[in-house]
Amino acid sequence: MNIKHDKEQVLKTGLGLICNKGYNSLGVDEICKVTGMTKGAFYNAFKSKENFLLEGLKVYGEMTVKRLTRQLSKESNKPLAIDRLKDLYDAMFEAQPKNNFMGCMVNNIMSELGSNNHTAGRVAAIEFNSFVEAIEPCVKEAQGDGDLMVSIDSKTLTELLHSTFYGALTITKSMQNHIQGKRMMQTLLNTLQNK
Repeated sequence: MNIKHDKEQVLKTGLGLICNKGYNSLGVDEICKVTGMTKGAFYNAFKSKENFLLEGLKVYGEMTVKRLTRQLSKESNKPLAIDRLKDLYDAMFEAQPKNNFMGCMVNNIMSELGSNNHTAGRVAAIEFNSFVEAIEPCVKEAQGDGDLMVSIDSKTLTELLHSTFYGALTITKSMQNHIQGKRMMQTLLNTLQNK
C-alpha cells in the first residue's frame, strides 16, 4: 500500500530529531520510524540523508524568517525598535527550556557540520544571512530612533548581534541553562545603546 506523506511535515519532524540528536548521530532508519515513512519512500522523496537536511534547512529558514519578521514588525506590542529587539532575543532564550534546549537548527548545523561538510555549511550560512536580513530593518530603525549606536552600519551591527546570540545559544545548550545567554544578549544590547 502506497501512503502519501506530507513532505513539509516529514521535514519538520525530522528537523526536530536532528536538533535533538545531531545530524551524525541520527540514521535514516530512525527518521523513517518517527515520520512513518518507509526507507523507499524516504529515498524517493529526498534521495539522501544529506538532501533531507538541506531541504530541511531551507524549510526551517523560511519559517524562522516569517517568525522574525512578525516579532519585529511595528505592529507588534512594542512601539520602540530597541524594545522589540530585546524582546526577540529574550523570547528565543526563554523558549530553550520549553524545547529541551534544542538550540537553533542553523546554529546546530553550523557547529556540527560547518567545517567538514561544505554544502551543509554553505546552506546554513545562507539561512543565517536570511535571518540577519530579517532582523536588520529593526536594527536600522533603532539606530534611526537614536537608541542604538550609528558608528557601526546596521548590517554589521545585526551580524554582531546574531553571531553573539549563536555563541550564547551554544553555551545555553551545553549548560542547559538559558539565563546566562539571556544576560549576555541584554548586556550586548545595553552596551550598544546610545546613552
